[in-house]
Amino acid sequence: MNTPHGGTLVDRFTTDAAALTARAANLPRVTLDARELADLELLAVGAVSPLTGFLSQAEYTSVVESMRLSDGLVWPLPLTLAVESAPSSGELALHDATGRPWGVLTVESVFTRDPLHEARHVYGTEDLAHPGVAYLVGRPRTLVGGAVEVLPLPSDLPFAAFRLTPAQVRAEIVRRGWKTSAGFQTRNPIHRAHEHLTKLALEVCDGLVLHPLVGETKADDVPASVRFEIYQTLVERYYPRARTLLAAFPAAMRYAGPREALFHALVRKNYGLTHLIVGRDHAGVGTYYGPTAAQEAFDRFAPHELGVTPLKFEPTFYCRVCESVASARSCPHEVSARLELSGTKVREWLRAGQPLPHEFTRPEVADVLRRHFGGAPSLPAHRTGFVLWFTGLSGAGKSTLAAALKRSLLAQAPVEVLDGDELRATLSKGLGFSKEDRDTNIRRIGFVARVAARSGAIAIGAAISPYAQVRDELRAQCVAEGLPFVEVHLDAPLDALVARDTKGLYRKALAGEVKNFTGVNDPYEAPAAPELKLRTDLEPVEACVEKVLSVLRASGLVRA
Repeated sequence: MNTPHGGTLVDRFTTDAAALTARAANLPRVTLDARELADLELLAVGAVSPLTGFLSQAEYTSVVESMRLSDGLVWPLPLTLAVESAPSSGELALHDATGRPWGVLTVESVFTRDPLHEARHVYGTEDLAHPGVAYLVGRPRTLVGGAVEVLPLPSDLPFAAFRLTPAQVRAEIVRRGWKTSAGFQTRNPIHRAHEHLTKLALEVCDGLVLHPLVGETKADDVPASVRFEIYQTLVERYYPRARTLLAAFPAAMRYAGPREALFHALVRKNYGLTHLIVGRDHAGVGTYYGPTAAQEAFDRFAPHELGVTPLKFEPTFYCRVCESVASARSCPHEVSARLELSGTKVREWLRAGQPLPHEFTRPEVADVLRRHFGGAPSLPAHRTGFVLWFTGLSGAGKSTLAAALKRSLLAQAPVEVLDGDELRATLSKGLGFSKEDRDTNIRRIGFVARVAARSGAIAIGAAISPYAQVRDELRAQCVAEGLPFVEVHLDAPLDALVARDTKGLYRKALAGEVKNFTGVNDPYEAPAAPELKLRTDLEPVEACVEKVLSVLRASGLVRA
């Protein structure tokens, strides 16, 4: 069995939960997001040994720029904790979004990161369409590093019985007498090609650990509950029980391609595994990484520096002539003879009620997937909903257009209109009109919009939202969650807005009687590249509605 990375398996759980809980109650509180919470669990159980906490500035810089800790040990991904502000010393209480305490961090370092600098090194791109880059841009730039002390994990975590710690997996490997063991990392449902690769690994190693990731993934990825049901079904029927172990890996996906492949290998080393299956575009997304980039990343380091062996299998497919699963190394036939289905194609077939070919996946797997994808025929094909953001000066027609669009879209999906004036009086009651308060207001509306979109609704934000930086932040947060974001700029000249203004606010602002009025004595930063710009003084509401619908149809977000 493999030794832990760095030589020692870390354990950051407290030995006195009552005392730690009492201590945390009197400390400044930090709320962790889903990725940070997953990282905290990895730190606690020792999955990311030798790390004992979130990275300090020196360690962060070293990992980002050289893929090594300051002592030279290979470490490819920075584990960071982002905060709005933090004291330069002392302790912080770590809480989840529900307010539940998870532990305490001892502050060692407070520093500022450049998200695009980190993105270039870690993701190889600054493109905000990359979910990892969007996440970085959408988080606070202040980071706090330091060792953590963690309370016992909550008993109500998903897959609690399968969240085996590295120590528990190691104990099971010893009990089963495995000298070598291979891990299989995936965020996708397993199909026949995957099954083929895992069984090739069983020909090489004594045991196989199926270790599906159950932390946060993109919104359009198949939920962990569905994937795990599939694994349980297959292990029960098609894998040798004595040589197969199913466990839940609590990490969140970063979609960092080669770097994340190395991370997955080193983490599995801490679980005691000696090998990791590394297939085509491991941990990739879109076309940001070459198909073999993850496999090639292992060649950058001497074998003893990693201490875990990658099983670099070729991409496999079903060949209709061979009548078996094969790869380009073993199959001589033309590409036209291969059955290769993308995840997008599979989802399209399932939503349309079409059966999946038995050559692609087992019937039991198809049944589970069909139950998941077949439940909401009235929703658009993407199922997750999206955010439609109207921005423009007061009186430009945002509320009017939002109401008209809602009537047009209700037949396709639930629609929530988040009107800026209404939410000012409720969600943002008490906020003023300073730049900071305006930004806070828009962030709150954006948060509600994302919550609605996650549940399948079309969320229409209708707020002035005068500052480009915050609107870009909203877009980045949506992209990070896999939620489409469509920005529409409603424009009209000042004289038209003054003529529409029944309250006379524009005239008062122009006369100097009203301060901080956007477009008169407070700036409005028009979008540089919205998906659509409308001149609402030149076009009637019906024409504007049709133009918005055309953009949504062209993007595949609504049906004709």
